[in-house]
Amino acid sequence: MRSLIPITLLAASLSLFAACSTASNSKGDIAVPSYEQLNGEPWQVQTLNGKPVGNATITLAFPEAGKLAGKAACNNYMSSYAAEGDSFTIQTGAMTRKACMPPLMELEQQFVDALKGVDTAVLNDLGELVLSGEGVEIKATR
Repeated sequence: MRSLIPITLLAASLSLFAACSTASNSKGDIAVPSYEQLNGEPWQVQTLNGKPVGNATITLAFPEAGKLAGKAACNNYMSSYAAEGDSFTIQTGAMTRKACMPPLMELEQQFVDALKGVDTAVLNDLGELVLSGEGVEIKATR
């Protein structure tokens, strides 16, 4: 019985290592978050394309699998998303049509354009949701 303990511990360690290695990419990030990881309190966008959003309110909420909604600096939006393999894409949808001060409207347009360019989603080691694609990056926290 005593000799089985090291073997059992080794097997458990290897299983845990294998599970972790398949759930991470080369940066140590968790590959495409599941709906359960995305759902809950809305994500607050902190940076857009490497620049802080300041006092603007930009949110990402995942009310149900395949659905994305939130506030885009001025207006509210509704979109859909698809998560397949390592790919995460967003199909922009409806948006309210309020007018705000020009800086907010410009930030909102940058956000909507960034959503259209997203092809990857990860949760990094800091717990941030990072949506990215060619030339775009959205970092959000809870």
